[in-house]
This record gives sequence, structure tokens and C-alpha cells, in this order.
Amino acid sequence: MLSIAMPSNVEIKAKVSDLQEFARKAARLSQSEGTIIRQHDTFFNCSQGRLKLRDFMNGSGQLIFYERPDTDGPKLSRYSISPTSDPPSMKAVLSDALGVKGEVRKERRLFLIGQTRVHLDTVEGLGHFMELEVVMRPEQSVNEGQQVAVDLMEQLGVSEENLVTGAYMDLILKGHTEA
Repeated sequence: MLSIAMPSNVEIKAKVSDLQEFARKAARLSQSEGTIIRQHDTFFNCSQGRLKLRDFMNGSGQLIFYERPDTDGPKLSRYSISPTSDPPSMKAVLSDALGVKGEVRKERRLFLIGQTRVHLDTVEGLGHFMELEVVMRPEQSVNEGQQVAVDLMEQLGVSEENLVTGAYMDLILKGHTEA
């Protein structure tokens, strides 16, 4: 098998109990109010990793394949992305070919803090979460990326007991609901 280096990031996901407080801290650290992005993700059956079609609900989207361990705390995620200008057509083809595993609808508020994408997500049926995606530079080690994530987690007031494993799709399939 040919091994091609995929882009990677270190990710952390956690439940957010106080949406306004988290948004205030993220806005202060990013010096911006963030960008609102609506997303409708369709996950498809695949033999390894996860494959999803992200529809931005504006005529554009992305087909995203990614692999990461289902553990809490900072974890390395490797991914590849292909843009699409016709998400509904791509969804129909992939649904026929692979079958749909499930769907996730969310409103995401994106903040950029250094090399980290900070997401404040309101996920339909699940509630409020935050994700940190430390976009790794080629020369950085996983440990360096994890340290960036841990430091930012502390600055944002995210506690370890609120960490979440897996993807939103996994939580939906396991029957988690808003508390």
C-alpha cells in the first residue's frame, strides 16, 4: 500500500455547559466574534476510518475522510478533503454506493486562535460542544500539538470531566441526548 502523508491535526472535543461564557473566552482569545457556519454532515458506511459529506447549505460542501482514535483528551486525526459544488448529487451517489450510517446537523461558531481552529457547536439532538483542532505544522511532533491543545483547553476553562470520545455521529448512534 502506497503511504502518502495526509494532513493532520490534534483534536479535543468536550461538552459545554455555559455557551455564553465559552464564547466570551474564545472571542477574547481570538480577538473576533467568530464565524457562524451551518453544517449538515452525512456519514457513510466505510471499512476503515470515517467518511462524511459536509454540506454547508449554500451550494458548497466537502467530502472528508478521516481516521482518529476514539479516546478522550488530545488525539491525532489524519484526514483528506475534496471540495464539491454539488453536495446533493454527491450524497445520492455515495448513499447508493455505500449506504448512509447517519446524519448530523449543527451550527458551528468558528474562532481562530494561533494554529488552532476552535469550534463552538450546537448539535441537533445532542446540545453544546466545543472542539479544538490544532492544525499541525510539518515540523511539529504530536506531543507539541497535544500541548497546544491542553494549554488552550485550560485557557478556555474546559475541564477533563467534560471531554468526549468519538464523533457526534457516534454519540447520536449510541442514543445520547441533550441533558
